[in-house]
Amino acid sequence: MAGNRMGVDFDGKAATESLRGLLAGIENPAPLLAELGEYALRTTRGRFKSETAPDGTAWAALQPWYKKEKSQNKNRVLTLRGFLRGQLVSQVVGGKSVEVGSNLIYAAVHQFGGTIKPKSAKLLAFRGHVAKSVEIPARPYLGLSDADQHELVERTLDWLRSRL
Repeated sequence: MAGNRMGVDFDGKAATESLRGLLAGIENPAPLLAELGEYALRTTRGRFKSETAPDGTAWAALQPWYKKEKSQNKNRVLTLRGFLRGQLVSQVVGGKSVEVGSNLIYAAVHQFGGTIKPKSAKLLAFRGHVAKSVEIPARPYLGLSDADQHELVERTLDWLRSRL
């Protein structure tokens, strides 16, 4: 049976071209990052409707005095006029990472919580409420849920496959 040989032809050129496409995508991930950032931006904005953190926990309820004095969206947490949700942005940084967030001065205190104290007066006065300080509970709106992380991995794999 020495005369009956079986073999497989391998076209190295096609494989090399596919790998070049994949390498080009890996070396320039900015288009992928922009897509992932837009996805994260949409899910982050969605948290303002569900009023939940990325881990699924509900945001702390409004203080009764604030809810009573609130001029708009009285039953909505983190929403007076919608500026925080509306000012969220997604930005590719250096072509190698993506950030989602806000540069509004009050964005961080709502994400992490904090204590508001008067700078020069003895008391704070806010919409008819007077106090020495006001505690703002953390209401995380930025971050990725488990489902978000899974979706980002799937989108990345699809994007890489499309480069082959």
